[in-house]
Amino acid sequence: MNHLHFKEIDSTNAYLSDHYSELEDMTVVTTDYQTNGKGRMNRTWYGDESSILCSILLKDNLNDIEISLIPLLIAKSLHQVLSKYLDNIKIKWPNDLLVDNHKLSGILINSIISSSEVKALIIGFGINVNQKQFDEEISEIATSLALKTDRVYDKDEILNNLLMQIKNDLKTFGENKQDIIDYCNRHSSITNKEITFIRSNKAYKGIALGIQENGHLLVKSGKETFTINSGEITLSTE
Repeated sequence: MNHLHFKEIDSTNAYLSDHYSELEDMTVVTTDYQTNGKGRMNRTWYGDESSILCSILLKDNLNDIEISLIPLLIAKSLHQVLSKYLDNIKIKWPNDLLVDNHKLSGILINSIISSSEVKALIIGFGINVNQKQFDEEISEIATSLALKTDRVYDKDEILNNLLMQIKNDLKTFGENKQDIIDYCNRHSSITNKEITFIRSNKAYKGIALGIQENGHLLVKSGKETFTINSGEITLSTE
């Protein structure tokens, strides 16, 4: 993996989006600080030198990749590694890792499409590692490894383990799709719980039944069953 590190950058995902054509497959970009980091739903992603802020460029063999499962594959990879440091991490479909319903990590996948062809995928993730305090906007919903264990961690060690896991998981992606689904269901934070979700601009409440083979979420709402392929969901108790 070609690894580029910046002390400060607007966004690791944005950098790869701007430079993907000249960079090689599996280029990794990390930074100590993002001035314009974004999470899902265009939310600001807060992070600093206490965090892991990383993006990975995928360019090769994209026709062989089931893109809808990439967020779950990355969630599985991150969960496997981070669980070596903390044992009660849960996966919130489709892009978050939680500890006691507080966000530890977020995942953002961007596609670069030209003439209906996917030219590149950018896998971005942020992990709260050594933070003891958070911005007021997220102080009630975020946590870190350090807060949960009262330890200081070697970010480089964790990042290297993560990159190795992700690289190996991507290599075997085609052979292990059901393993990804099963793993994420096994460690899900929402299965059999009531959630709120948006469909056709209308809010619904329902019970999350689990993740299907295509990566979509199956939800029972009253007498109806919905399949959700993206979007924001919240636990009804949140």
